[in-house]
Amino acid sequence: MSEKKLDAPAFHRRAKRLLDAWKADSDGPDSILIIHGKTAPDVYNKTIAIHLWLFGYEFSDTIILLTKDTIHITTQRKKATDGGHGRSVAKILQSLKDADDALPLDVTVIGKEPAAENAAAYEKVIATLKASGPAVGVIASEEPSSNIVKEWKAAFAGAEAAFARRDIGALVSDALAVKEKGELKHEKSAAAAAALLMQDYFVDEMAKIFDEEKTVSNRALAERVEGSLENKAVEKRLGGKVADVGMVEWSSLPSVQSGGAYDLALDAASSGDALHAGTVVCSLNVRYFMYNASVSRTFMIDPTPEQEKNYAFLLGLQQQLIGWLRPGAAMGAVYEQAAAYVRAQRPDLAPHFAGDCGFVTGLELRDGVNVLAAGCTRRLAAGMVVVARVGLENLANAKAADARARTYAYQLADTVVVREGGAEAAAACSAEPNDVSFFFNDEEPAAKAAAAAAPREARAAPATRTSAILPSRFRSDEREDESGARQQREHQKELLARLQADGRRRFAGDEGTDGEEARPVRRFESYKRETALPREARSGRIVVDERADTLVLPMYGMAVPFHISTVKSASRSDEGEYVYLRLNLVSPGQGVGKRDAQQPHEGGGDVAFVRSLTFRSADVAHMNDVHHSITALKRDQAKREAEKAQLADIVEQDRLVTAPGQRPPRLADVFMRPLAEGKRFPAALEIHANGLRYLTAGRGGGTPVDILFNNIRHLFFQPCDRELLVLIHVHLRNPIMLGKKKMQDIQFYREASDAAFDETGNRRRRVRYGDEDEIEAEQEELRRRRQLNREFEDFAARIVDASNHEVELDKPFRNIAFTGVPARANVLLQPTVECLVHLSDAPFFVLTVADVELVHLERVQFGLKNFDMVFVFRDFKRTPVHVNSVPMKQLDDIKEWLDSVNLAFTEGPVNLNWAQIMKTVVKDPLGFYEDGGWAFLAQDSDAEADESDEEESEFSMSEDELEASESDDDASGASDFGTDSDDDADFDDDDADDESGEDWDELEAKAKAYDDKRHHNGDAPPGRAPPKRARHR
Repeated sequence: MSEKKLDAPAFHRRAKRLLDAWKADSDGPDSILIIHGKTAPDVYNKTIAIHLWLFGYEFSDTIILLTKDTIHITTQRKKATDGGHGRSVAKILQSLKDADDALPLDVTVIGKEPAAENAAAYEKVIATLKASGPAVGVIASEEPSSNIVKEWKAAFAGAEAAFARRDIGALVSDALAVKEKGELKHEKSAAAAAALLMQDYFVDEMAKIFDEEKTVSNRALAERVEGSLENKAVEKRLGGKVADVGMVEWSSLPSVQSGGAYDLALDAASSGDALHAGTVVCSLNVRYFMYNASVSRTFMIDPTPEQEKNYAFLLGLQQQLIGWLRPGAAMGAVYEQAAAYVRAQRPDLAPHFAGDCGFVTGLELRDGVNVLAAGCTRRLAAGMVVVARVGLENLANAKAADARARTYAYQLADTVVVREGGAEAAAACSAEPNDVSFFFNDEEPAAKAAAAAAPREARAAPATRTSAILPSRFRSDEREDESGARQQREHQKELLARLQADGRRRFAGDEGTDGEEARPVRRFESYKRETALPREARSGRIVVDERADTLVLPMYGMAVPFHISTVKSASRSDEGEYVYLRLNLVSPGQGVGKRDAQQPHEGGGDVAFVRSLTFRSADVAHMNDVHHSITALKRDQAKREAEKAQLADIVEQDRLVTAPGQRPPRLADVFMRPLAEGKRFPAALEIHANGLRYLTAGRGGGTPVDILFNNIRHLFFQPCDRELLVLIHVHLRNPIMLGKKKMQDIQFYREASDAAFDETGNRRRRVRYGDEDEIEAEQEELRRRRQLNREFEDFAARIVDASNHEVELDKPFRNIAFTGVPARANVLLQPTVECLVHLSDAPFFVLTVADVELVHLERVQFGLKNFDMVFVFRDFKRTPVHVNSVPMKQLDDIKEWLDSVNLAFTEGPVNLNWAQIMKTVVKDPLGFYEDGGWAFLAQDSDAEADESDEEESEFSMSEDELEASESDDDASGASDFGTDSDDDADFDDDDADDESGEDWDELEAKAKAYDDKRHHNGDAPPGRAPPKRARHR
């Protein structure tokens, strides 16, 4: 192993930054004295932080004295060991002098133990202090200790009265707060490690404990999380997030709290009480190369609607907080803004709001000076790393039957980086309600799951009356439907408000692009020199030089070359014995056409362009040849430009790393589509160190297709249940070339039916007769399908493991699928955890939910059988995706799915011009959001919801009226059926009169014909309000 080597340029760069900040402080000390003795291994303070920041290592028993022109270091005469090698600490520090533009550095060596020879070195330090001035800057909150420190204090005791101590804690904090590029990289790695440990380990362990109903204490679960860094599977996953897994360690012990006792302090300890299935708060503090990051999440088990509402508010508050973290903002003002937001939006939660909103982190887990709390006047700066933390304490759950669930608390914390344009998360760690809510004992989610598992045809079948008896429906069912619809509307309002705030934050300071991307000016050079012109041009005739893509035109006796790109079109006409050839040229900025007006050019607006040239000739044959050659050259040039534009987003992949001498995992006899070249032959798919390789087969072999893990965005496995194929589908981040085609979706599949199996001519068919053979064949097919599913799913899981979980496996949910037309045909669209996909046939359809900003439902009105969906992307330059002709009977299911994945949706009665809408948005995105954003789409949805509420209110009945009505019904029922009255005679007379009328069967037949006619016309009868749709829960 190599010896310790200090980064001299980084030392002097950071030391200068510290000195500049010190000199800029008019009330600063005359000198700075930093003394470091010996500390316990688990102790970290500002002195250690300044050592790590300057040197990259911690040097114990060292005195650092900074004057305004020199750095003095006094250290022990000892060895610094690293992997068995040893060097003198003095020599290591002396190497700091070998740097360009270095500060003056003086290194003095003292003995390992207190000795008389050390006195001269201490006298030298004291003399330097006296020469600098009486004010000495020290870190007042820390008191070093060691034998050498005691010796220094004894030497300094006589002169100490002449000096005044001043605290430099704030100065050091400011110097450490703003991170360099390399430091930010370590911070992001630490945040990524913390997020992985939270999502991939803690959540699984907690859910397993609750699911298996085990009794485990909070402290025991925290100890499991602490030991996860020794877990081989976790180490493998961390290897995909950080460069050196060995440098990942805990900043402090993990904290797990539940069961009514919560402490939201950073150093809160886990209690010995049993983990309670109510509200669980987990905080993880991780460091990487000594740089810290923190993440905190709250998990809700069987939450009440009030708890869900409080959590949604806290999540929105944290997102608002991150938006307020901008350079120049006062930290105390940020906290006051958050507190005011709570008082304005939820005054009932104001007394429970935590006392701070986070702190600056780095080499210190918590900077005690730079805190987002009331009264802090420090200001944020670009390059700072902040733990944005919000919390609610001592909340009451009055409906809880369990005493430990009556008090709960919420906390959310994420590590964010402050940039010039705003703050951004250092690592992604989901805090959405769907990802932190668990339902183990609630009946409603179980009912939803059972309904989702039921056949869609059975759930979507229209309710046709077959008798005069109406199906029963309880008032409680209607109330549940109304409550679910109301919650969905409230959630959608929150999502739209969140989109509005996020959009204003994203596009702050963005002036837009006027709807068009700035295109570079293209320069063409037909010939390097005049001698390169073709010889035919000397004759004064028009020459088409296909080799140089150039027209050489005679003008005033000279041959003038025009590149074919400057020619827009060519036309010829005959007039008498002459032929006229007209060349229309590209004229940028002249306003002749939209394409010409937007053509980039040099020279500003004063440049004049030739629009057209006309040539006359009596040589008809030559002019015909010239016109044909120009047309062909223009067509070939346009074809080349189209191919170049198609390949513009092709990114060259890294080389596939194979394992020599080892047989890679292989899935044999699979087909690939689309085909790279040639005919369809089965081949093998292999897993290698950093990607996949498909060994194309066929006559003469073929070029293998390599797909790297870092280019895979989504990996899907679709079983062959109710499908003809079992497949593994890969959706790429950047397209690759297959033959001469650009592809972003590649699929590997095998047919579920066995073509080699003869179901009609086997021997057993001739021996036995009956249904036994068919039953056996069906069982054999089911067994074969299960085997195929297991083989492909296991191989897909091996791909995930080989990629260190850089690639995650996704699987379509057929039970919540719906039909639509995304391209040319009506296909089955199936949601997955992250996408909406159609994988069974080409063209494939893969839409990532995280890329979507908003979903608009068009043509949603009574009387229509279908509606359309429009997916608007967060990247407004992407064209919105349309899915047309979705059955109206699936509208409620689609709304429920969109709401469950936190996608905001709106609806309207007509189709919109999305090309014009997106052009307006791209032109001025900030102005678009300041004018209300997507609120103009939500107006129709709100109007329909209000109309629905009004209709419901017309038929609402209070509880007193309901009881009175029920009592009247009981009384009338007793009089009708308990006594004999004259009504019986009247009834008999009416019955006699009805004998000449229509019976029930005829009436039902007429009603059915009327309903069929109305359904065929697609509208309700005049004067009748459209019926309300029933919601599937």
